[in-house]
Amino acid sequence: MSVDILWSVVFASVVVETIVNIVDNINVSRNPNEMSPGWKYWASLIVGLFVGVVVALNYNLDLFQLAGIEGEFPYVGAVLTGLIVSRGSNLANDLTGRLNAWKR
Repeated sequence: MSVDILWSVVFASVVVETIVNIVDNINVSRNPNEMSPGWKYWASLIVGLFVGVVVALNYNLDLFQLAGIEGEFPYVGAVLTGLIVSRGSNLANDLTGRLNAWKR
């Protein structure tokens, strides 16, 4: 069961990363000089955070529960997992490797 949750987190991270890359490639202005250079960074950050949290909540992905850490509020672990997922597949891959090493 725990391996399934870890792979689900990795899969969700890849999905979120893909969605953020799609948002990065959108050009809303006909003239790129009209937009400030930092708008894509903020747009991709906000979209990534939102999609990561929604995916984690929808599929009940909770790394804290997997590690045996019980919280008082049931959705906090899923929201925090969503934030981890929103950072993309690299962070989730590193985290799952560390979690596997810690479980052994």
